[in-house]
Amino acid sequence: MTKQTLDKIFSEYIRLRDADDNGMIMCYCCGKVLHWKQSQNMHFIPRQHMNLRFSETNCHAGCVKCNYYDNGNIEEYTLHLKKDYGDDIVEKLVIAKRISVKHSSAEYDALAKYYKDEIKKLKEEKDL
Repeated sequence: MTKQTLDKIFSEYIRLRDADDNGMIMCYCCGKVLHWKQSQNMHFIPRQHMNLRFSETNCHAGCVKCNYYDNGNIEEYTLHLKKDYGDDIVEKLVIAKRISVKHSSAEYDALAKYYKDEIKKLKEEKDL
């Protein structure tokens, strides 16, 4: 399993996790409503920080505009993170990004299996 393959699987999981039973998500930053397949997996701390690349706390479904064109819409992302996880979450994520991690192929395989199973459960639960 490669990092890029796991990225796709994890992205699908995050977008499905954040979708309602009709498959719609509300952008974590701006509130725009769109289908989960048209949304993106937004990372508060960028993906290059491997310790948080596959962190469910660091990732949320969002629209292309916020994620790509508005460079993550950091101000709104920060507000929503603090509301959902507490005032110290940003500091915790910033500290965690400093931890260097290199995943093995076996770890990628295990994560891929876990998230594929979670995707299957979510699709069944939400009838998507």
